[in-house]
Amino acid sequence: MSADLNQAISSLYAELGSVEARSLEIKKMINNLSAMLGESLPFSNVETTVGFGNQSIKPDQFFGKGLSTAVKEYLKMKNQACTAQEIFDALRAGGFEFSKDWGEKFQLRNLTISLSKNRNDFVFVKSSNAYGLWEFYPDKKRERQKIKGQNGSDVPIDENPGPADPIGESVEEEQK
Repeated sequence: MSADLNQAISSLYAELGSVEARSLEIKKMINNLSAMLGESLPFSNVETTVGFGNQSIKPDQFFGKGLSTAVKEYLKMKNQACTAQEIFDALRAGGFEFSKDWGEKFQLRNLTISLSKNRNDFVFVKSSNAYGLWEFYPDKKRERQKIKGQNGSDVPIDENPGPADPIGESVEEEQK
């Protein structure tokens, strides 16, 4: 009889181990989804990293960093150009705090505008509607040479400055 009970106990321990492992997986998934939404993590005792492709982003990876710094760090992680939406999602998952002045509705649009204006750091790849770093395109550097602008400041030469309307909607339509 005691042998049967010991076998039952061992079987239950094995079952408990697999249930706990599955519970841990579910908690990680909940934390990852919460991080992607920019919400606090409900399970603080579980290590969470949000996966983007073959890269993982910690929930606080971009917290407290400037926009340009965070975007550069993400693009270097990916080592390729990424769409504004992909960059936006990754920054939010990594704890980046977008300016409250931008408003929830216009955060993606303003990110796209910021990337388009910062042509010294970012390259708009028109064919894929994505942004990369100049270091990804060493043959393109000669087009990046600076000329003196009308006000005396340096202005980068760029045949392809970025999308005219970053996400396909006019500001007038969104404000209605």
